[in-house]
Amino acid sequence: MSVKTKNDIVDKRREQLREAAYRVVSTKGYTTFTIRDIAKEANLSTGLVHYYFKNKEDLLLSLLSEMNKTLKKNTVEVLSRIENPLEKLKTFMRLAFDQVSNEKEYYYVIIDFWAQANRNERMRKANIRLFDSYHEMLTKILEEGIERNEFTVPDMKYTVTVIISLMQGFITHYIIDNNAFDYSKYTGKVIDDIVTMVNGRVL
Repeated sequence: MSVKTKNDIVDKRREQLREAAYRVVSTKGYTTFTIRDIAKEANLSTGLVHYYFKNKEDLLLSLLSEMNKTLKKNTVEVLSRIENPLEKLKTFMRLAFDQVSNEKEYYYVIIDFWAQANRNERMRKANIRLFDSYHEMLTKILEEGIERNEFTVPDMKYTVTVIISLMQGFITHYIIDNNAFDYSKYTGKVIDDIVTMVNGRVL
Protein backbone atom coordinates (compact mmCIF):
# COMPACT_ATOMS: atom_id res chain seq x y z
CA MET A 1 0.00 0.00 0.00
CA SER A 2 1.45 3.38 -0.98
CA VAL A 3 1.98 6.12 1.57
CA LYS A 4 -0.55 8.28 -0.27
CA THR A 5 -3.21 5.55 -0.17
CA LYS A 6 -2.58 4.92 3.53
CA ASN A 7 -2.82 8.63 4.31
CA ASP A 8 -6.06 8.86 2.33
CA ILE A 9 -7.54 6.04 4.41
CA VAL A 10 -6.44 7.71 7.65
CA ASP A 11 -7.93 11.03 6.56
CA LYS A 12 -11.17 9.35 5.51
CA ARG A 13 -11.52 7.44 8.79
CA ARG A 14 -10.73 10.51 10.89
CA GLU A 15 -13.30 12.53 8.96
CA GLN A 16 -15.85 9.73 9.39
CA LEU A 17 -15.28 9.78 13.14
CA ARG A 18 -15.46 13.58 13.36
CA GLU A 19 -18.79 13.53 11.52
CA ALA A 20 -20.07 10.85 13.89
CA ALA A 21 -18.88 12.87 16.89
CA TYR A 22 -20.64 15.95 15.51
CA ARG A 23 -23.95 14.10 15.27
CA VAL A 24 -23.58 12.49 18.70
CA VAL A 25 -22.54 15.68 20.54
CA SER A 26 -25.36 17.66 18.93
CA THR A 27 -27.91 15.24 20.40
CA LYS A 28 -26.30 13.87 23.58
CA GLY A 29 -24.09 16.77 24.63
CA TYR A 30 -20.39 16.88 25.49
CA THR A 31 -20.44 15.23 28.90
CA THR A 32 -22.79 12.28 28.42
CA PHE A 33 -21.58 10.54 25.27
CA THR A 34 -19.00 7.76 25.14
CA ILE A 35 -16.47 6.42 22.64
CA ARG A 36 -18.88 3.52 22.18
CA ASP A 37 -21.54 6.01 21.02
CA ILE A 38 -19.13 7.42 18.44
CA ALA A 39 -18.17 3.95 17.22
CA LYS A 40 -21.82 2.93 16.87
CA GLU A 41 -22.69 6.12 14.98
CA ALA A 42 -19.74 5.62 12.62
CA ASN A 43 -20.37 1.87 12.23
CA LEU A 44 -16.85 1.16 13.44
CA SER A 45 -15.35 -0.65 16.42
CA THR A 46 -14.30 1.19 19.58
CA GLY A 47 -10.80 -0.11 18.91
CA LEU A 48 -10.70 1.77 15.61
CA VAL A 49 -11.84 4.97 17.32
CA HIS A 50 -8.91 4.69 19.73
CA TYR A 51 -6.57 3.85 16.84
CA TYR A 52 -7.29 7.15 15.10
CA PHE A 53 -7.80 9.31 18.21
CA LYS A 54 -6.04 8.87 21.55
CA ASN A 55 -9.16 9.66 23.58
CA LYS A 56 -12.48 11.49 23.54
CA GLU A 57 -10.84 14.85 24.12
CA ASP A 58 -8.50 14.47 21.14
CA LEU A 59 -11.43 13.55 18.91
CA LEU A 60 -13.45 16.56 20.06
CA LEU A 61 -10.54 18.96 19.67
CA SER A 62 -10.02 17.65 16.16
CA LEU A 63 -13.74 18.16 15.50
CA LEU A 64 -13.65 21.75 16.79
CA SER A 65 -10.57 22.51 14.67
CA GLU A 66 -12.24 21.10 11.55
CA MET A 67 -15.46 23.01 12.23
CA ASN A 68 -13.40 26.19 12.50
CA LYS A 69 -11.59 25.51 9.21
CA THR A 70 -14.81 24.67 7.38
CA LEU A 71 -16.64 27.74 8.68
CA LYS A 72 -13.76 30.02 7.72
CA LYS A 73 -13.30 28.44 4.30
CA ASN A 74 -17.01 28.67 3.42
CA THR A 75 -17.30 32.26 4.67
CA VAL A 76 -14.16 33.45 2.88
CA GLU A 77 -15.34 31.77 -0.33
CA VAL A 78 -18.67 33.63 -0.26
CA LEU A 79 -17.07 36.96 0.68
CA SER A 80 -14.45 36.67 -2.08
CA ARG A 81 -17.23 37.05 -4.64
CA ILE A 82 -18.33 40.39 -3.15
CA GLU A 83 -16.45 43.58 -4.01
CA ASN A 84 -18.17 46.17 -1.82
CA PRO A 85 -17.02 46.20 1.85
CA LEU A 86 -20.48 47.20 3.10
CA GLU A 87 -22.07 44.25 1.32
CA LYS A 88 -19.30 42.00 2.66
CA LEU A 89 -20.07 43.14 6.20
CA LYS A 90 -23.79 42.52 5.80
CA THR A 91 -23.16 39.12 4.23
CA PHE A 92 -20.71 38.13 6.96
CA MET A 93 -23.33 38.81 9.62
CA ARG A 94 -26.19 37.27 7.66
CA LEU A 95 -24.23 34.05 7.10
CA ALA A 96 -23.70 33.73 10.84
CA PHE A 97 -27.33 34.50 11.71
CA ASP A 98 -28.71 32.19 9.01
CA GLN A 99 -26.61 29.25 10.18
CA VAL A 100 -29.03 28.84 13.08
CA SER A 101 -31.76 27.78 10.68
CA ASN A 102 -29.49 26.14 8.10
CA GLU A 103 -27.50 24.06 10.59
CA LYS A 104 -28.76 24.46 14.14
CA GLU A 105 -26.72 21.45 15.28
CA TYR A 106 -23.55 23.48 14.71
CA TYR A 107 -24.43 25.84 17.55
CA TYR A 108 -25.57 23.05 19.84
CA VAL A 109 -22.10 21.57 19.47
CA ILE A 110 -20.33 24.94 19.82
CA ILE A 111 -22.22 25.87 23.00
CA ASP A 112 -21.22 22.52 24.50
CA PHE A 113 -17.61 23.30 23.65
CA TRP A 114 -17.88 26.77 25.21
CA ALA A 115 -19.12 25.19 28.43
CA GLN A 116 -15.86 23.25 28.74
CA ALA A 117 -13.61 26.31 28.40
CA ASN A 118 -13.35 27.06 32.13
CA ARG A 119 -12.55 23.42 33.01
CA ASN A 120 -10.28 22.34 30.18
CA GLU A 121 -7.29 24.41 29.10
CA ARG A 122 -6.95 22.73 25.71
CA MET A 123 -10.62 23.32 25.02
CA ARG A 124 -10.30 26.95 26.14
CA LYS A 125 -7.44 27.52 23.68
CA ALA A 126 -9.38 25.82 20.89
CA ASN A 127 -12.34 28.12 21.53
CA ILE A 128 -10.03 31.12 21.51
CA ARG A 129 -8.81 30.09 18.07
CA LEU A 130 -12.42 29.87 16.90
CA PHE A 131 -13.16 33.42 18.07
CA ASP A 132 -9.86 34.60 16.60
CA SER A 133 -11.12 33.43 13.20
CA TYR A 134 -14.29 35.50 13.58
CA HIS A 135 -12.23 38.52 14.60
CA GLU A 136 -9.74 38.05 11.75
CA MET A 137 -12.41 37.86 9.05
CA LEU A 138 -14.38 40.80 10.41
CA THR A 139 -11.26 42.95 10.89
CA LYS A 140 -10.29 42.39 7.27
CA ILE A 141 -13.73 43.53 6.09
CA LEU A 142 -13.63 46.67 8.21
CA GLU A 143 -10.08 47.51 7.10
CA GLU A 144 -11.20 47.29 3.47
CA GLY A 145 -14.02 49.71 4.24
CA ILE A 146 -11.64 52.11 5.97
CA GLU A 147 -9.21 52.03 3.03
CA ARG A 148 -12.06 53.02 0.72
CA ASN A 149 -13.24 55.76 3.10
CA GLU A 150 -16.56 53.96 3.52
CA PHE A 151 -16.20 53.05 7.22
CA THR A 152 -15.26 55.04 10.29
CA VAL A 153 -13.80 52.78 12.96
CA PRO A 154 -11.86 54.74 15.63
CA ASP A 155 -11.16 51.63 17.74
CA MET A 156 -10.91 48.46 15.64
CA LYS A 157 -10.60 45.94 18.48
CA TYR A 158 -13.53 47.42 20.39
CA THR A 159 -15.74 47.58 17.29
CA VAL A 160 -14.98 43.99 16.25
CA THR A 161 -15.57 42.75 19.80
CA VAL A 162 -18.94 44.54 20.00
CA ILE A 163 -20.09 43.16 16.66
CA ILE A 164 -19.07 39.57 17.43
CA SER A 165 -20.60 39.78 20.92
CA LEU A 166 -23.90 41.10 19.56
CA MET A 167 -24.06 38.37 16.96
CA GLN A 168 -23.18 35.54 19.32
CA GLY A 169 -25.48 36.91 22.01
CA PHE A 170 -28.52 37.02 19.72
CA ILE A 171 -27.76 33.56 18.33
CA THR A 172 -27.30 31.99 21.77
CA HIS A 173 -30.43 33.64 23.15
CA TYR A 174 -32.48 32.39 20.20
CA ILE A 175 -31.15 28.83 20.46
CA ILE A 176 -32.05 28.71 24.15
CA ASP A 177 -35.50 30.23 23.62
CA ASN A 178 -36.64 30.57 20.01
CA ASN A 179 -39.89 32.17 21.17
CA ALA A 180 -38.14 35.03 22.95
CA PHE A 181 -38.20 37.41 19.98
CA ASP A 182 -38.70 37.67 16.23
CA TYR A 183 -35.31 36.36 15.13
CA SER A 184 -35.48 37.51 11.51
CA LYS A 185 -36.68 40.99 12.43
CA TYR A 186 -34.23 41.52 15.28
CA THR A 187 -31.18 40.21 13.46
CA GLY A 188 -32.04 42.43 10.52
CA LYS A 189 -32.17 45.39 12.91
CA VAL A 190 -28.83 44.39 14.44
CA ILE A 191 -27.25 44.38 10.99
CA ASP A 192 -28.70 47.84 10.26
CA ASP A 193 -27.46 49.18 13.61
CA ILE A 194 -23.95 47.82 13.04
CA VAL A 195 -23.86 49.38 9.57
CA THR A 196 -24.87 52.67 11.19
CA MET A 197 -22.09 52.29 13.76
CA VAL A 198 -19.30 51.66 11.24
CA ASN A 199 -20.57 54.52 9.11
CA GLY A 200 -19.72 56.80 12.01
CA ARG A 201 -23.27 57.67 13.01
CA VAL A 202 -24.70 57.43 16.53
CA LEU A 203 -26.83 54.34 17.18
